[in-house]
Amino acid sequence: MNTIIDYEIIVKSLNNKNEYIIEYSQELLPDWEDIPKTIIFLFFKCQCMLDGSNLTEEELEKDKLLLEFNRLGKEFYYLSKKQGILTEIICPKTGFPQYSTKGNQIFITQQLVKRYLPSFQVKSGECGLIHPVWSQAVYPCIIISSASITEIQPIISLVF
Repeated sequence: MNTIIDYEIIVKSLNNKNEYIIEYSQELLPDWEDIPKTIIFLFFKCQCMLDGSNLTEEELEKDKLLLEFNRLGKEFYYLSKKQGILTEIICPKTGFPQYSTKGNQIFITQQLVKRYLPSFQVKSGECGLIHPVWSQAVYPCIIISSASITEIQPIISLVF
């Protein structure tokens, strides 16, 4: 059994006031006084097909990847906090922040990937994503930060 978890990280700036995350920041992250400046996408390569053919195996795979994201996300969150950078880890299952107060809007990961990374293929029903290079399903996760890419890059380098 392969215990190495492959993943890819892609970082994008949020700089357009009409962007969903900025426009609805108070509904998404009600505790935040700062407007989010950066979105970090983390894509975990799945070790099984996420096509509904083996739901038990798929759920075990998703749970394993969620645990890994939570481990990395927690480390990222606390390193950011230590440096005075506001960061939030978004739960891939619920779309709600893990450390801030839940708002009345949720982060819809697939929609955000479609908007910022159009090379990713969204599977039917908008419930899955196909990586453009790996050509297979990925488990997508996001982290939001009030810091710019330049400010957050050293933490990204330490954690990922």
